[in-house]
Amino acid sequence: MPAPRDPVFRRRLISALILGPLAVVLLYLGDLAFTAWVAAFAAAMAWEWIYMSDRDAPPVAYAIACATASGTVLLAGQTNVIDALAWGAAGTLASGIERWRRGWSSEVLGVLYVSLSAALLASMRAMPDHGLQSVILLFAIVWAADSVAYLVGTWVGGPKLLPQASPKKTWSGFLAGVVAGGAAGWAAGGLFGLEASRVIPFAVIVALASVGGDLAMSIFKRSFGVKDSGTLIPGHGGVLDRVDALMLAVIAAVLVNRVWPLGWAAA
Repeated sequence: MPAPRDPVFRRRLISALILGPLAVVLLYLGDLAFTAWVAAFAAAMAWEWIYMSDRDAPPVAYAIACATASGTVLLAGQTNVIDALAWGAAGTLASGIERWRRGWSSEVLGVLYVSLSAALLASMRAMPDHGLQSVILLFAIVWAADSVAYLVGTWVGGPKLLPQASPKKTWSGFLAGVVAGGAAGWAAGGLFGLEASRVIPFAVIVALASVGGDLAMSIFKRSFGVKDSGTLIPGHGGVLDRVDALMLAVIAAVLVNRVWPLGWAAA
C-alpha cells in the first residue's frame, strides 16, 4: 500500500480525479475553452516561478510574467504561432529589462520556458486536422510516464537517480516511466492508425523529456530553496509541480515531429 510511503497519496489521487476529467472535457471542446484553460494555467505557472525565484520581486514582475505567459498562449491558440512568439519575445524582453534594474536572475528563463511550453500546447490543439489526436497522444505518454515513474519509485525504490536534486526519484522509477510512456504512445498511436516504427521512437523521446522535465523542475526548486512551487493543488503543491513533466515533453514533441513526422495524413 502506498500510504505508509507517501502520506499525501490520497490527496494526490483526489486532485487527479478532479483535474483529470476536467482536462479531458476541455481538451475535447478545444478552441477557446481549451486555450483559456491553458492560459490560466500558464499565468499561475508564471506567478509561481517568480515567487520561487525571487520572494522580493515587486508586483510589476508578477504582472509582466503572467501577462506574457497568458497572452502568448491565447495568441498561439486563437491566431497563429508568429503572433504568439512576438508577444512572448516582447514579454521576455520586458521581464529582462525589469530584472536588469535589480540584477539578473533566472526569472527571465522561467518566463520564457513557461510561455513557450504552454503556447506550444495550445497551438498543438488548435491544429485543424489532428490537433485533438496530437494532444491525446502527448497526454497519454506524459501521464503514463509520470504516473508509473512516481508509483514505481515510491513502491519499489532502489538507487537514487539524482539525490542532490531530488532525493525521492530513483532509477527504477525513471526506467519504468520511460517504458510506460513508450508503451502508452504505441497504444494511443495504434488507435489513431500511426505506424509503430514512427510512433514508438517519438513516444520514447517524449517520455524521456517528460521524466527529464520533472527532474529539471526539482533542480530549479532545489536551487531556489523550496520544496513545492505553491499550494494551489492539494497533494501536488503548485501548478508547476503538477505540469513540470508536460512542459518539457510538449517542446520535445513539437521538435521531434518536425524532424521525424508522425504521418498524421496517412492516419
